[in-house]
Amino acid sequence: MGNLYYVIVYTIWLKRATPLNIVIGGAAGSIPPLVGWAAITNTIGWPAVALAALIFLWTPPHFWALAMMVDLDYAKAKIPMLPSVRGVRRTTIEIVLYTIVMVAMSLALVPLHIMSVWYLAPAAILGAIFLDGAIRLFRDPTKRRARALFKFSLLYLALMCLAMVGDRLIP
Repeated sequence: MGNLYYVIVYTIWLKRATPLNIVIGGAAGSIPPLVGWAAITNTIGWPAVALAALIFLWTPPHFWALAMMVDLDYAKAKIPMLPSVRGVRRTTIEIVLYTIVMVAMSLALVPLHIMSVWYLAPAAILGAIFLDGAIRLFRDPTKRRARALFKFSLLYLALMCLAMVGDRLIP
């Protein structure tokens, strides 16, 4: 189901139809944790939903930073990415807003009892660094800042997954 959604709905249809293509693509990208959890447990558990939500909210800041770096390539390919359609200022505002919601959601996993306090410190530190990068990009919307945020976003997601695994391993 996730593959069909990604290939048909996102790639073939909506990627070239709307500047919100990345938000829609984030929904497709967040399906694998749900599938993996369901394959092992025959249910959809809250930890899988939490990871799917994190990936969904991470996707727009990650890809819009990339789109700011290669905006001319997307324009030549006639793919309506947010920076070329709505402008860099609007894109950086959206990046900051999505980052705030992403960080808040990642921290909410502790009071929701999906993660324990062992997860809280790495999530807070990584979230603060991500938000700082997003704000720096908003204040100075250069390709250099966009590249820095894009690169950190890759590290962020990997380290957040590692923090989640570590949280489960610590008694």
